[in-house]
Amino acid sequence: MSAESERRLLARAEELDETSEIAETVTGILGGARAARLDPDALGGLTGAALALGEDSRAVYTAGSRAWAAARFADDREFVGAVADAEDDIAERLRGAGSLGSETAAALSTARAGLDAARRQLTSARAVPVKDPCRGCHAARAAAIAEAEARVRDCQERAALCRSALDVLGPLLARLRHALARIRAVPADLGETYESVYRLLRRGGAMPFDGDWLTGQPRSTAS
Repeated sequence: MSAESERRLLARAEELDETSEIAETVTGILGGARAARLDPDALGGLTGAALALGEDSRAVYTAGSRAWAAARFADDREFVGAVADAEDDIAERLRGAGSLGSETAAALSTARAGLDAARRQLTSARAVPVKDPCRGCHAARAAAIAEAEARVRDCQERAALCRSALDVLGPLLARLRHALARIRAVPADLGETYESVYRLLRRGGAMPFDGDWLTGQPRSTAS
């Protein structure tokens, strides 16, 4: 008997719970957007996503300082593309956590059923009558009890490992769902914040060449 499969479930849950890399990616997008002096009203989703993924609040607060100049987004297409990639990463992690949660719940159900059966086996083994003159009967009864007790311990360990994995996955799923919802709001926030600018561009207008982030046509070099 071995709880190796349940240990693997717990290990996978703990691995998925390590979201620091995705959090750093989202913080990097936030820093690049702030370095480009993007309006803060368009960045609330990134801030919320980074914090939900476990990023340090100080890192989120300082993202976009002078040190982030090299990360500055050149235009809105580059920014939206980075947001979409991060959204895909979060969604993939969420799918993985959800699938693992279902697998772990099934394993816990199996472990509980096995525990019930093992306890019944133990009760039956303890109830076997033996006669003092029958040494073989005593030995057989003791062996049956020992086997049933081992099964009980094994099933208890399996169930405990599954519960530990679910204790990790429950909060993780909540964090990932929140992060996904926040980062999915970014394109809409961007469009709403810069609605008048995008309307101008759709009509064929152009921003000044030295306009902030949403750039237009270069200045004419003609004298």
